[in-house]
Amino acid sequence: MRRSDLRLLAVLTLILVATSISLTRSQPLHTLGSKVAELRFPDPEGDSNGTGDYYYSGAGDVYRPEYFDLLEFYALVGSTEVIFATKFKDLGNPLKAPLGFSPQVVHIYVVDDGCSPRRVETLGLNVKLRAVDAWCFVVVIAPGLGEQIPQLVYANGTVIPISDIRVENRTVYVRIPRDLLQGVEVDLSRWRYLVAVTAYDPNSPDGLIEVVPEGGVSPVVSRTADNVTRKILPRVLDILAESKEDQYRMLRTYSREYGDIATVAAYPYLQGYQLPAERTVVEVVTYTVISTVTKTFAKVYPIPNVTATVVESIQVPRYGVELYSLAALSVVLTIALALVLRRVKL
Repeated sequence: MRRSDLRLLAVLTLILVATSISLTRSQPLHTLGSKVAELRFPDPEGDSNGTGDYYYSGAGDVYRPEYFDLLEFYALVGSTEVIFATKFKDLGNPLKAPLGFSPQVVHIYVVDDGCSPRRVETLGLNVKLRAVDAWCFVVVIAPGLGEQIPQLVYANGTVIPISDIRVENRTVYVRIPRDLLQGVEVDLSRWRYLVAVTAYDPNSPDGLIEVVPEGGVSPVVSRTADNVTRKILPRVLDILAESKEDQYRMLRTYSREYGDIATVAAYPYLQGYQLPAERTVVEVVTYTVISTVTKTFAKVYPIPNVTATVVESIQVPRYGVELYSLAALSVVLTIALALVLRRVKL
């Protein structure tokens, strides 16, 4: 086989491998006509720790990491209904909820660029979506305890109860009649999703877990939280994302300095847009050195997981650099002139 043929074969093999990898992230299993009718999205295992520094404190039989570890999100469109399903590493019902699972609560925010109105704020999760990912409706999958009941909520505030929920093989299925999805084109190929996993807590005012600093009373604790950040920490244990790192990066975008909650992206990610990232705060402090007229040189160091930023700055007189350069040039010219005069004398 010629060398050129080998190169062509290698290129084709790489293209085939890349294509197969991309398809595994959002694989259409079958279609209805020209529209995608079924999709499955895998989620990384072992990332039910929110921002990466959450852990579960006490009540081990009720709040276990595997209960909130999303493994797969599934969507199917039928002729009369839409089905969403969330599969977990483990699924139980330690709180004896009437719908057969607990204490998981799942919010599925559906994004469709063609619907109106749309919102970015979530329902009490302390996270928001990017403006480009504003949602049309959210499906709340809840165990039916306290105020946490299954429902369909539109961006305009309309709330519709949901009753058709089934649990099987560590998976919770919810069926929604298509006639309830008004003002939205039912097309899975157009939709993007924020699938956020949280937990029911009977001791919380709204029934959702609150993340607290170490030493606090809550099923979920943050190693880096304090009494300021606890008010804005994401009340989310897992989200549908490409990787653990993507999840951690987005959920850490809350700002202690500005009091902002975290911003996350819908999945599949919209091409051409960067994922939300921790903001960099630039702070310049002026020091007077020699002269009251100064010039500032600053270096900015964003610190991961922390909203503060270290800034290293040094200041010199505004014309200090220029004067030093001129003095050095004068020395060089003086030496050169001396050498020339010496040669003339010789």
